[in-house]
Amino acid sequence: MAKIVVLGAGISGHVAASHLRRKLSREHEVLVVSPNSNYQWIPSNIWVGIGRMSSKQILFPLEPLYKKKHIGYKQAKAVTFHPEGDKTEAKPYVLVEYVVGDKKGQQEKVTYDYLINGTGPKLNFEATEGLNPGTNKTYSVCTYTHADHAWEGLHALIQEMKQGKKAKILIGTGHAKATCQGAAFEYILNVEQELRRHKVRDMAEITWISNEYQLGDFGMDGMLLSYGSMTMKSHEMIEMIFEDRDIKWILGAGVHKIEDGVAYYETLEGEYLTETY
Repeated sequence: MAKIVVLGAGISGHVAASHLRRKLSREHEVLVVSPNSNYQWIPSNIWVGIGRMSSKQILFPLEPLYKKKHIGYKQAKAVTFHPEGDKTEAKPYVLVEYVVGDKKGQQEKVTYDYLINGTGPKLNFEATEGLNPGTNKTYSVCTYTHADHAWEGLHALIQEMKQGKKAKILIGTGHAKATCQGAAFEYILNVEQELRRHKVRDMAEITWISNEYQLGDFGMDGMLLSYGSMTMKSHEMIEMIFEDRDIKWILGAGVHKIEDGVAYYETLEGEYLTETY
C-alpha cells in the first residue's frame, strides 16, 4: 500500500489526483492538500473578466467531489518539507497548516510515500509597488475573484464611454522578471472585442505593456506558426493583429511602480519613463 500526497488542487494537482485515483486500486491512498476550497478553470478567467462568463461557471467545491471519488482532502497550506523525516517521524512528511474551521492555525505532519508538488506559481504583485488589485485603478484576471473585480471595473468604464468619456486602457505585465504573458495577451484582445461589441471602441486607446523584447515572445522566445505552406513567426502575427485592432504597444518595460493612473517603468536601455491610463 502506498500513500500519495498531492500539494495543490489547481489544474496540475487536481488532474494528477484524479488520474491517480482512477489508475490505482483502493488499497492505495491519494490525499490532496490545498488551501483552496474550490477548483477553478483558470484559463476561463479572461472570459469572467469581460462579463461573458460568471465565476460560478468556472469553479466547483472540492470536498464533495473528493469524498465521492475517495480522494482524501485537507484544506491546508504546506509550510515545510521534510523528505528525510526527523527525530520523531521516520517517514518523509510535509508540515501543513489548516486554514479554516476548528483546526485553523493548527499544524500537522502529513507523511507520504510519494509526493507531487502541484502548487503552481505564487502571485507576486508586491514586486511592483502599488500594483495590488483594487488599488490605483488596477485589476487582475489571475483568480476568479480578481476577474469578477476586473469586469466590475471594465463594465463601469464602458458605461462612462457610452456617456462620451474617452478612456486609456493599459494591459500587460508588471515587474521586469514577470513571466507568463499569455493570459494578459488573451485578455487585451477580449477587452478590445468587448468594446467593439458595446460600440465604444472609438472612445478607448488601448496599450499593451510588457517586458518582452518582441511581441509574441510570451517568455519562451516566441513560436513558429504554420498555415498551409506559410510559416510565420509569432511576433509577426501579433504585430499584424495589434495593428489591425489599433492596439499600441510598449516592449522591454519593467514596471516598477503604479500610482493612480500612472505606470512607471524602466526600459532595457535604462530609461525611466511613464505611461498614463
